[in-house]
Amino acid sequence: MRTRNRLIGFAAGIAALAMTVTGCAGGSPSGQASSSGATSVKSVVDANFNLDELIEAAKNEGPITIYDNASAVEKMAKAFTEKYGIKATGVKVDAAEAFEMVTREAQSGNVQGDVIAIQDVPALTNNLLPNGHVYSWIPGDLVDDIEESQRDPLVLINDPNFFSYNTEVYTECPVKNIWELTTDKWANKIAMEDPAGSNKMLDWFSQMSQFGEDELKSAYKEQFNEEFSGESATKEWVKRLAGNSPILTNSNEDVSAAVGAPGQADPPIGLMASSKFRNVEEKGYHQATCDDMKPWAGLAAPKSIVIAKGSKNQNAAKLYVHFAMTEEGIAPQIKDGKYSSNTSIPQPKDPSNAAELRDDIFFFDNAGSTTDWRSRQDWTDLWRTSVKK
Repeated sequence: MRTRNRLIGFAAGIAALAMTVTGCAGGSPSGQASSSGATSVKSVVDANFNLDELIEAAKNEGPITIYDNASAVEKMAKAFTEKYGIKATGVKVDAAEAFEMVTREAQSGNVQGDVIAIQDVPALTNNLLPNGHVYSWIPGDLVDDIEESQRDPLVLINDPNFFSYNTEVYTECPVKNIWELTTDKWANKIAMEDPAGSNKMLDWFSQMSQFGEDELKSAYKEQFNEEFSGESATKEWVKRLAGNSPILTNSNEDVSAAVGAPGQADPPIGLMASSKFRNVEEKGYHQATCDDMKPWAGLAAPKSIVIAKGSKNQNAAKLYVHFAMTEEGIAPQIKDGKYSSNTSIPQPKDPSNAAELRDDIFFFDNAGSTTDWRSRQDWTDLWRTSVKK
């Protein structure tokens, strides 16, 4: 695997803060970010972990509540309850909601969410963790199956987005190199989430600039038959892509419709979540992944799992984390292409063929999360000043 490879009812000011953190692009809220950064996010590795002892202790606790942006958390919580007899409730909340809920609960001393799975690692590593609201814990029996780049904080799953094409029009992906998407041939023919409103996309740009420059430069040479001579291949690719009039959407569902809807004569290439490939069967869309795209067939954005420090159910929370890191526990989330960070878990088949593409996509490295956090506004500015509609 290539490791380089957003509460209803809150006051308007609080809601605005949550949007600033993770709902809208642009970085940390004023006065909230910790200067300690990544040095404060080391996971606690339970080297003396004993599952039987943890189960026994956990059964004296509960119920527990889990916050997660995936609706599958409800199935996971139910399965956990059935397995261990500890009542667990899964609550679907997006990243900004989770951030605000955890912060308010910690500050008030009224912690309701025991376990939090949050898909904004930079906000987690630069705010919630260093401020002491949560901590990252790894059971010792699983640590060796988790890549080092996914441990601090512990990553639960990686959510892939794949370059994709319309199979009704093309017999194979018509694009082989991501630099092709910056050429005149593909002007106004690449559908994607608008990076100006997607921290995932901004963080991808940041991650590529930190860990993917060599691959981007190699792909540039392959596409244009000359060495890249600029300062940053990532910045150059982002500028060219933005300037090529991409079709910008607010959701992966819109990208899927733009790419895969039937009856098109000249459909765009798209960058969409693996879960949207279910639209082939559910909606009759025609779409498939660009398996041979260089240097990557897509990206995999991480979602971390942490425990609230103020939880009264520490053992039950740890048991849920352990459960979520096993094949049985994470099954509801990885059936649509998401990757568990536990590399010993077999990847199930799904419509996007994620199992076959794991080695061909860009995985984030948690070591770059502080740079991601601090550079979001810079990448937003670069995109907005470069984009043509």
